[in-house]
Amino acid sequence: MKIAKCSAFLAGSLMLMVGSVLVLGQSGSKPAAQSAPAKSPTRVRAKLDGFDLSPQSGKSANQIGGASRDLGSPRLYAPHAGKAFSVMPVFYWGTAEAGQKVTFRLTSLNGRTLYEVTTSENHVAYPRDATSLTVGSTYRWTVLPENDMLGGPPAPALITIINGDERAAIETELGKNSADANAIFVNHRIWYDAVAGYTAILNQQPDNQDALKGRAAVYDQVPSTQNLADVDWSKVH
Repeated sequence: MKIAKCSAFLAGSLMLMVGSVLVLGQSGSKPAAQSAPAKSPTRVRAKLDGFDLSPQSGKSANQIGGASRDLGSPRLYAPHAGKAFSVMPVFYWGTAEAGQKVTFRLTSLNGRTLYEVTTSENHVAYPRDATSLTVGSTYRWTVLPENDMLGGPPAPALITIINGDERAAIETELGKNSADANAIFVNHRIWYDAVAGYTAILNQQPDNQDALKGRAAVYDQVPSTQNLADVDWSKVH
């Protein structure tokens, strides 16, 4: 009798265990498939000929006569010869050490200094109270490091304030669609205004994807700023 009762108990327990397994098998959900990480947009290096008007286009910004300058020299973030629409353009450069003090200098083609200022910033916006720049004129600019032991000044860059039909065409386009100013400057290969425009947006909206892509495309066109293009593209998602 005891053996029969024990066998019945074991059989009942076994049926209960099997039923539990079946219930779990039916109600258990499959693990959710992990979504693949979002891929960064494919980088397109646009070839926008015309930003650098110099026959030295494609050479390092820190070269003179083919000889490389000291690696500690500041680097001008601009073409050897570029265009501006504004008569108060913004000039950008990089130094070997952040906050390194330099003297920004802009001169006429005959060497007369028109504006000079010492700063530890990495850019200068040409001020209203400086000698006025005139449309149709070309100027030279560079930055001189305070400590020459870090390297001398880079070769000056040329900047031309556009005039004539090109200026009139841009004024017309800006009048019709000022919100698209940066694209207009890019289409006309106006380096200084395009870079300043995109940078102004990114100073307020660091994650603005259109501005990051736009400035990176411009930076890609000049050897001295291609590393800056890489930085901008690393933030595109």
